[in-house]
Amino acid sequence: MDPLSSANDDENELESVPLPIQTFLWRQTNPFLGAKIGKLHEASCVTFERVVVQNILHGLSPSLSDAINSVSRWRFVRATFPHIVQCCASLLSEAIGRDDTPMSGSLVKMLYILHWLLLDSANECYDVESRKV
Repeated sequence: MDPLSSANDDENELESVPLPIQTFLWRQTNPFLGAKIGKLHEASCVTFERVVVQNILHGLSPSLSDAINSVSRWRFVRATFPHIVQCCASLLSEAIGRDDTPMSGSLVKMLYILHWLLLDSANECYDVESRKV
């Protein structure tokens, strides 16, 4: 049976994500809730890519690293999904107002992360889980 849809994971579906992860996600999403796009957006995009896509936890606080390691990779990735969608929506709505300008680096990066979440993350998380068994 596929570990991504195992009964154990289904039981954990209703459990909340640890508070350090929730705090991290909200801190990364918060700059996108404001009216002005700036440097904080770029930093959040880089952090999302590093932590969510590349799974690089070096440089994070010990409590956040421990919290991320305490849940399955798949559960963490699923928890990030609404935050990534919110960030993409914010950047896209800002880009609509600019005519004939290329997409910003932040928008390209967030769309790449969303693409990874939708198309590649399940297989990568499955590979990680199958190596643990």
